[in-house]
Amino acid sequence: MKELIATIIAGSALGWVAIPHCYAMCGPLHVSVCALHREKSLKALSLFNLGRVVGYTLAGLLFGAFGEFVNVGMAHYCCPTSSTHPLRGALLSLLFPAIMMFFIAGYTFRKKKLKAPGGNWLAKFFSGGLGKLTAGGACTALIPCGMLYAAFAMAIGTGTWWLGGAFMLAFVITQTFFMQLGISLGRLVDKKWGARFEKAFPWICLAIGIFYITLFILKLTPSIQ
Repeated sequence: MKELIATIIAGSALGWVAIPHCYAMCGPLHVSVCALHREKSLKALSLFNLGRVVGYTLAGLLFGAFGEFVNVGMAHYCCPTSSTHPLRGALLSLLFPAIMMFFIAGYTFRKKKLKAPGGNWLAKFFSGGLGKLTAGGACTALIPCGMLYAAFAMAIGTGTWWLGGAFMLAFVITQTFFMQLGISLGRLVDKKWGARFEKAFPWICLAIGIFYITLFILKLTPSIQ
């Protein structure tokens, strides 16, 4: 239960951090949904976001399962079978979010801005019926997005399929609530906050990467002793 609570808190925290980015990068997708369904924009937006919640959660289950495989399966290949080997006492999945965070931080430092998610291929979902709109929301889990990749990496770091799903559910529920609220009320985050977030984002990634490396080292300590 403690692990679940910690995972939900971590997912919600990242969701809060992602809000300025999501307004700036994914806001146009939400506006497009409302524009194409003017007579039932709230219903269309709700179904679109429902699809996002389902898609992100399913992705979290998959990435969490991958983290579980890394912890259980790969340990048999990279380490001796003896339980006294240091790596046998560590959660190897913690290395994935650490490496990914450092990579994203380096990329954003070089490019000076976050990559905007591409949405052209989603247009056919937006202009279709409400069922297609929900499917389009689920497909947003496939868009290229630095923040989304960071969330997926942290889902791997949970090391369990169900915790990975819980992490992504908490993440998407948090930022989707404010996306839905902001778009519905016609107010988005001011551009200056988006600019500030772009400057802070690589430093946030570095901090998260260091945090996961520290967790991995702490997992090594009991086995070394």
